[in-house]
Amino acid sequence: MRIPLRLRKWERSMDTELRFHLDQQIRDYMDHGLSRAEAERRARQEFGTLELAKDECRDQRSTEWLNHILRDVRHASRSLRRTPGFAAAVITTLALGIGANTAIFSLIYSVLLKPLPYPAADRVFSVETILPRQNDFSSLPMRVQDYLEWRKADTSFESVAALTPAQWNLTGDGEPERLGGALVSANFFTFLGGTPQRGRGFSAEEETPGKQNVVVISDSLWHRRYGADPAVIGKTVMLNAVPHVVAGIAPPSLLVPTGTLLHPTVAFAPRIDVWGPIAPSNEELQGENWDYGILVRLRRGESAERGRQELQGLLNRSIRAVVPDFKGELITRLVPVREIYSSKVRPRLLLIFAASALLLLIACTNIANLFLARVAGRATELATRLALGAGRARIVSHLLVESLLLSVIGGGLGALSAHTAVGIIIAYGPSELGNLSAPSLNLAALWFALAASVGTGVLCGALPALQVWRKDAAGPLQEAARAALGGRSAARLRQALVAIEMTLGAALLASAGLLLHSFINVMGTDRGYTIERILSVDLGLFDARYAPGPRRVAFFRELIQHIQALPGVQAAGAIGGLPANSGTAVASQTIFYVTDSNPPAVAMQRPVALIRSVTPGYFAASGAALRAGRFFGETESAPVAIISESLARRLWPGESLTAIVGHVFRHGNFNGPPVGVAGIVADTRPGALDREPAPEVYRPQNQRAGGAMSLVIRTKQEPAALASAVRAEIRKMDPNLPIPAIRTMREILAQTVAERRFQMVLTVLFALTALCLGAVGIYGVVSYSIACRTRDIGLRIALGALRGDVMSWVFGIGLRPVLVGLIAGLFLATAIGRALRGLLYGIAPTDPVSLGLVTLILLTTAVIACYLPARAAAELDPTIALRHE
Repeated sequence: MRIPLRLRKWERSMDTELRFHLDQQIRDYMDHGLSRAEAERRARQEFGTLELAKDECRDQRSTEWLNHILRDVRHASRSLRRTPGFAAAVITTLALGIGANTAIFSLIYSVLLKPLPYPAADRVFSVETILPRQNDFSSLPMRVQDYLEWRKADTSFESVAALTPAQWNLTGDGEPERLGGALVSANFFTFLGGTPQRGRGFSAEEETPGKQNVVVISDSLWHRRYGADPAVIGKTVMLNAVPHVVAGIAPPSLLVPTGTLLHPTVAFAPRIDVWGPIAPSNEELQGENWDYGILVRLRRGESAERGRQELQGLLNRSIRAVVPDFKGELITRLVPVREIYSSKVRPRLLLIFAASALLLLIACTNIANLFLARVAGRATELATRLALGAGRARIVSHLLVESLLLSVIGGGLGALSAHTAVGIIIAYGPSELGNLSAPSLNLAALWFALAASVGTGVLCGALPALQVWRKDAAGPLQEAARAALGGRSAARLRQALVAIEMTLGAALLASAGLLLHSFINVMGTDRGYTIERILSVDLGLFDARYAPGPRRVAFFRELIQHIQALPGVQAAGAIGGLPANSGTAVASQTIFYVTDSNPPAVAMQRPVALIRSVTPGYFAASGAALRAGRFFGETESAPVAIISESLARRLWPGESLTAIVGHVFRHGNFNGPPVGVAGIVADTRPGALDREPAPEVYRPQNQRAGGAMSLVIRTKQEPAALASAVRAEIRKMDPNLPIPAIRTMREILAQTVAERRFQMVLTVLFALTALCLGAVGIYGVVSYSIACRTRDIGLRIALGALRGDVMSWVFGIGLRPVLVGLIAGLFLATAIGRALRGLLYGIAPTDPVSLGLVTLILLTTAVIACYLPARAAAELDPTIALRHE
C-alpha cells in the first residue's frame, strides 16, 4: 500500500508545483501591464501544456520503467479480454506443459537432488563385495563377521552400522499381523541421525544372544496398532510367539532402505515396522551368510579409495583365516548412499523429464505460431502506432509483457495441477519414488515453475517481437498490414515452426513407441511359470511352535490338501520365495561337484544358485516346464533336487539334459550329503526381467523346511474369487497365523513391472499430447495460410481450377513442413533410441515396427489436419473470395 500512496502524494506535489510556476508566470506578465487573459495566453504559450510538462517530469523518475510495465500489463489485460479464445488456448497449453515439467522436476529434486536426512550424508557409503570370477551375481552383500571386525578396526571410517532383513508375526492385542522388520546394530539409529522420538534405541550388551528380545517400533505401527499410546514403551509384545519388550518408537522421518534398494539379493519388506538388535549366534558366526548390509561413514578429510582398500584388506585376511588355500582376491566396492535410493529410478526419471521438456518445447512452438498469427491480425494497429511515433522498443515491450502475462498465468495453473499430479504419480508409480518424495510440491519445484513460466513467455514472445522490430512502417498502413499477413518471410517462419514441432513430436512419439513395444515384450515373455488363473498366498511359520522340521512340513501338507479339496482348484503347492517377486529373499549357495577334493579352494570357480524349498504340487500349480527327469513325489527319502536348465548346462556342459538326470552335487556345505538330480526344469525369470535368470535348485520341503512359503493355487475360475475360501482354510489350521497378502499372479506381475509401466505410461501420455498439439499446429497454419490467400484461391477457381487442384495445392502447403520435420524427427529418434538402449527389452533402438508405426500415425494426423481446411478452400465461392479483403 505504501508505493501507491507515495505515488499519489508525489503526483499531487508535482501538480501543485507546476501550477505554482504557471501562476507565478501569469502574475509576472500582469505586473508588466498585460491583461489577465493576455497574461494567461502568453504564459501557457511559453510554459506549454500542463500535462506535457507532467509527462516530462515523470520521465525523470527512476521508477518510471515500472509504470511503463504496469501500463503494458493493463493494456495487455484489456487486449486479451477482447480475444478470450486466444488467451484460453495459450493458457491451457502452457498450463499443460509447465505443469507436467514441474511435477516431474519435483520428483527429480526429491529423489536425485535433495540432501538426504543423514548426518554428513556425502560421507556415507554402503559396502558390497565383488567376486573375482564370472559370477552369477554382479556383487554380494556382506557377512556379519565383517561388521564385527570392521567396527573394531582402526580405519578411515568413523562409524560402521549393519542391518539385515527380518520378518515378525505379531499376535495378541488384535488381529494377527505380519510385520516387515530388520535386525540392526546398536548404533543404527544414531548413525542415521534418527534418535527414537520416545524411549531409547539399543545398547551394546543387547547385541549378545539371550538379551536381544527388545524392539523399536515404527511411528506408523505405534499409531495404527496402539493408538499412539505412550504407555507402549516398556510393554511386552509377542513377536514370533516370543515376548519382546518395546524399547522405543522410531521418528516418522526415519529413512531406511526397503525392498531391494540396499542390494538385489537382500530383500527387506516394503515397509519396516519393527527393528531388533543384531545378536549373532555361534552357528551364524561360523557360517557363510552373505546377507548383511553394512553402512560406513568416512572420517572428515579421508579418501574413500583409501578406506575401500582398508576394508578390502580386512575382508581378504578374514577369508584366508578360514580358507588358507584361497588364492583369489575379494574386491570391496563403496556405493554412495544417494545411489542406494536413486540408482534404479534415475534413468527413468531423467527419461520422463526429457519427454516432458520436449512436450513443453512443442507447446512453445505452437504458441509462437499463435502469437505470429495474432500479431499479423493486429498489423494495422501496430503500423498505426509506429506511424504516430511510438518507439519500436515500446511495441516490443508491450508484446513481451502480453506473452509473459499469459505464461505466468499458465505457469500458475500448471503449478496447481502439478501438486495433484505429484500425488498421483507417487501413489501409482514405483515404490522407490515414495521413499524420498512427499505427495506435494516443494519450494524448488515452485521456483522451477516460475523460471519455466518466464522462460516460455520470453521464448513465445520473441519471434512476434522480432517481426515487429523489423517491420517497415514507412509505407502505407494497408500495405504494411497486408505484408504482415501474407508476406513470404512470415509464411516461411510459420512453416519452419511447424517443421520444428513435427521434429520434436516425431522424436517423442518414437520414444514412446519404443518403450511401449518393449513393455509389450516384457509382458509377453515366457518367464518359466504361468500367470493366468494363479492365486498366491504368503505365509510365515516363524514362532517356536513351527520349529524347522516335521511341524512345518506337516502344516503345509495338510493345508494344501484342504485347499485342493476346494471347488474350483486344479492344483496347489508351495515354494520358498516366489520367483515372480523380484524382492523375495532367497538363500544363495555355492554348488560343488562331489569330486571336489578341496572345496574351499575352488569355491570361487563354482556357480552360485538360489536354493528354494517346494512342495510336490508346486510345479503342477505353477505350470513349470519339465525339460528332463521327473517332478518330486509325495515323499522323497533320498536327498534329491530339481535344477534349472541354465545350472545343468553350467555344471555339465556338453551333456544332454537326459544324461544329466541322476548326476549328484553338493550345495552350501561341502561336507553335506550328495544331492541327486531328479529333474530339470526351464529357467524362471524375475517378473521385471531386470536381470538374467539365475541358476536355481529346488529341494523337497521335507528335506529343507523353510519358514516363509508362498502358496501357489491354480484355479478353474477367476482366482480372486477363491481368496475368502483359502483364508478360511488357513484360519481353521491356525487362527493366530498372519496372512500378509493374498494376490493373483497378475497383481504380483503388475507390481514387479511398475517401473517399466510408470515410464511407459507417462511417456505415451506426453507423446499423445504432443500429437494433439502438432495436429492443432498444422491445422492452424494451413487455415491461416488459406485465410491470407483467399483472393488467390478465388482467382484460381474463377479461372477454372478444379476442386482436386485446389485441395492438392493446400495439401502441399501443409505437408511440406510436416515431411521435413518427420525426416529430421526420425534421425533424432534414432539417436534417442540408442540412448534408451538400457531401458529396452527385446527390440533394437531402431526398431522398424515402432518407427514405422510412428511415421504412419504422424502422416495420418497431418493429412486429417490438412483435409478440413483443404475442403473448405475447395468449396469457396469465387465471387465472394474475389471481394475478400
